[in-house]
Amino acid sequence: MGYRNLTPQAMVNISGPWLDPEQDRRVFTSLPLLAPLLPAVEEAHGRILTTQRLGSSLQQQAKALMEKALALDATHDRKLRGAYNYLGALAEMTDDPAFAAAVLDLRDRLAPAGLKAVSRSYGDQAGDAKLLPSRLDDASEKLLKKLKTPEGPLAQVVDAWVAAALEIEKVEAQREQLALNAPSNTDGATPREVVNARNAWIRMVRAVETNLALEKAATGEIAERLLGRLRRESARADRRARKGGAEGTAEPAPVDDAAPLAAGDDDDSFDGA
Repeated sequence: MGYRNLTPQAMVNISGPWLDPEQDRRVFTSLPLLAPLLPAVEEAHGRILTTQRLGSSLQQQAKALMEKALALDATHDRKLRGAYNYLGALAEMTDDPAFAAAVLDLRDRLAPAGLKAVSRSYGDQAGDAKLLPSRLDDASEKLLKKLKTPEGPLAQVVDAWVAAALEIEKVEAQREQLALNAPSNTDGATPREVVNARNAWIRMVRAVETNLALEKAATGEIAERLLGRLRRESARADRRARKGGAEGTAEPAPVDDAAPLAAGDDDDSFDGA
């Protein structure tokens, strides 16, 4: 479990009992290998609290935009690959050399870089979509409209990938604007601070898990008391993320949850794809 799908609310509900004298603090501090981690728990817990409002709202918006961009990119890539492979297949199947040359010429005009086009950045895909009309001549435009696919004329397939690429560009602009405007809409916390707070909390939890596993005085009952909620909440969060549920609030990119506790907060997960 990487814990990156946990919400800020789940995080503070997990680490809160470790700090509460009425709950698990006494158990936590009674274990020689865990007691020295208490200041780290307090700091990580506090940072989640101070950035919780930003985390819950900003991450939801960023996640929605990221998912929209990913869906558009999937459409772009699928349509482009389909058209490219379709034209190549026609050239292979025909016995007419002139027709074969025409469809291969059209294929190369549509995608000069070949299937490498699907691995380009969103910006490059949008730029390529804008340049596409200038690469077509009268003959290739007529052939584009003449060739049929199960979805209609091949021109419609091309229009779909062009539209997807241009829409991705708009979504990326929205994500950038969200990042720029976020600090003025919060109590001083920046998107980077939100990500750093989550990363620090996860590193702290990893340290607690590791030290508890090495703690000779920790019984199975103690391990369940301290880590049971963590495991249950994380499992639920992972299930929601796999199902694509509305409650999933994973940050746009995996955090470095394997980094050591003393590592610097230099993750830039908010910037996403």
